[in-house]
Amino acid sequence: MSRILQAFATIYRKSASGRRGSAKDYTIDYEKFLRLAGVDDGDEREIAEREIAVADSESGGLFQIDRQLRTGAAVRLRLSKDGGEEWLFQRTGEISPDAKRRDLADYFSGISHLPVPNRWQQSWAAWFSKLADLAVQGESVHPFCRHDPDVNRVLANALAGILNWQGPSLVRYASAAICGDSKQLQILESRLRVALAEVAGSSSFEDFGIFRKPRSVTFHGPLAITLGSSTMDFSIFPAPVTLSEDNLTKAAAITTKAPLCLSVENEDVFHELASSNPGVLLIQTSFPGSAALRLIERLPVGLPFHHFGDSDPAGSDILRDLREKTGKTIHPLLMRRSMTPAPRCQQLSEHDVQTLKRLLTSDLLNDLHPHLEDLLESGDKGLFEQENISVAEVWAALASFRQQTREYPNNPQ
Repeated sequence: MSRILQAFATIYRKSASGRRGSAKDYTIDYEKFLRLAGVDDGDEREIAEREIAVADSESGGLFQIDRQLRTGAAVRLRLSKDGGEEWLFQRTGEISPDAKRRDLADYFSGISHLPVPNRWQQSWAAWFSKLADLAVQGESVHPFCRHDPDVNRVLANALAGILNWQGPSLVRYASAAICGDSKQLQILESRLRVALAEVAGSSSFEDFGIFRKPRSVTFHGPLAITLGSSTMDFSIFPAPVTLSEDNLTKAAAITTKAPLCLSVENEDVFHELASSNPGVLLIQTSFPGSAALRLIERLPVGLPFHHFGDSDPAGSDILRDLREKTGKTIHPLLMRRSMTPAPRCQQLSEHDVQTLKRLLTSDLLNDLHPHLEDLLESGDKGLFEQENISVAEVWAALASFRQQTREYPNNPQ
């Protein structure tokens, strides 16, 4: 095998023509090629130039040296668009980029044999047809790989396995059943999320019955749950309790004597509040999972709801999410930008700014728009963490709200 042609093939493979194909000849400056190949000086250059000349004479015009008409000096190397690539890779004993592109396209075209539920068959076929076209064009086929068929096979099988999964199950159990490896789904998770969004319109494993941890909710305070003929009164428990969503789903009745429900974003703050709970129902949740939503759904109609979270853009987004998913009036508690100077100013990130702009268009947060505008104008988060507010302030704020409000509006104003 010619070492110089091997070097040429390596450089060609990385070029736009090698990656995508080309409608014109591929050319490269003669001296630049010798430098890239590491043979631009001394004896190595002489050997390389002899090999280049031999390849030129033997290629039948498919591989040529372009020379100056007047001096005959080598100017560039040229590989013909018609048959040049095939000739080059036959000489180096490798599969050509064009053949690899077509093999990848054939793989995507044939992948429709994997069984998926009827509701996704059309989008499955359409997406893999699109990937086949991209493969031929040499474009990105993310989340698949252009040069690793083993990864592609594992990813495709995992994707089909998730779409067919009959849950609920925890992720490692599902991974072992689908992939034969309890960690494989988590290793592939970022790629699988992209693929799931393309095929099924959702990137969440949970929507397919695969959960990172058991669906559960942690609460504290007066709550009674009836299962069958038995009722468990959790008001006697001094510490928070965590229950599986299945227990909530199968409950015949869920009741509370609490005057209100307070959801709390951060776990540490939730436990501090639980240690001095005066009798309200506390639920720990940030962006709510299905178990937290199920508990809130089963609570008595008319029970007042409050949410205590961070006052940064993410904290406000959690409140928006809670209101949207529960459909309830949920009053923000102490979620205004603090006027106390922060010991360390934390500037808004670009993501924070985009979140604020999105939230300012949401009717679900009309009552927080002045606060959000203040955050955006200031450019920093201030003392935004819940931990900066004492437990006594939380209970005092709730008591004050109850005294000032005899009736809770149907929607946040």
